[in-house]
Amino acid sequence: MTGRLFNVQRFSVHDGPGIRTTLFFKGCNLRCRWCHNPESYKMEPEIQYLREKCIECGECRKVCEHGIRIEQGKRTGLENCVLCQKCVDACMNGALKYAGREYTLEELTGLALRDRAYYENSGGGITASGGEPLLQSEFVGLLFQKMKEQGISTALDTAGNVEFEHFRRVLPFTDLVLLDIKIMDDELHRSYTGASNRKILENARRLMEMGQRMHIRVPVIAGVNDTLENAWALQKLIDGYECVEKVRFLPYHNMGLAKAASVNLEMEEFAPPQKERLEQIRSVFDFCAD
Repeated sequence: MTGRLFNVQRFSVHDGPGIRTTLFFKGCNLRCRWCHNPESYKMEPEIQYLREKCIECGECRKVCEHGIRIEQGKRTGLENCVLCQKCVDACMNGALKYAGREYTLEELTGLALRDRAYYENSGGGITASGGEPLLQSEFVGLLFQKMKEQGISTALDTAGNVEFEHFRRVLPFTDLVLLDIKIMDDELHRSYTGASNRKILENARRLMEMGQRMHIRVPVIAGVNDTLENAWALQKLIDGYECVEKVRFLPYHNMGLAKAASVNLEMEEFAPPQKERLEQIRSVFDFCAD
């Protein structure tokens, strides 16, 4: 069995406690309008074009047998691409990147174990992120099982927009769930993510009722979800559940814009929340919020 990933990031310090290896899985069933990993949308492999690294040397053109060209910062003929990766191999500056590599359990286990000493010294481990890792829940469950057999801590970073059966495959081997809850109002959630939040919130309740150790993560976007009403609704949802150890509010950043362009997507730019508003939101919670 294999899993499809678009990135493996070692020495990560933002995806759970300690130093971690974060595995970014391909495929997502939300379409958040501020997404910072739009190269994760499709389950299928893609070739990213990082324009800022391109010097238009023409080496990729020489090896492409299907007429794909880069001229004045734009790629043409992409409908003919067969993902042979010859252009990626020929690129001298790393401007072309293959996103969607297949990994076996043994490969990822080997990668993760390279940094065992860092995990042990910092209280870290591995994190399955994305995209939505639970769209590949069978693979993630088997990987987490192997990690636990090796004494490695595991964290699941998920938006939770899946049937609970996907959680059941992974939770027996999961130490921490990092659950993204973006917008509490269902209508607004549909408008900005393309999907209802009902399944997400129901899964959150089930996880909390099970006593699953959790951190809640909220991307905060000015004019979208930076309201006290949204904060109070979230506080009401988690009130009384001691298994929710932390709520993290993550100010919007626009790094997803360049990534979207790299896979021929257009994405609108939003604004981060004002510092004062962010502090007001954090003040709603009477425990660890950052």
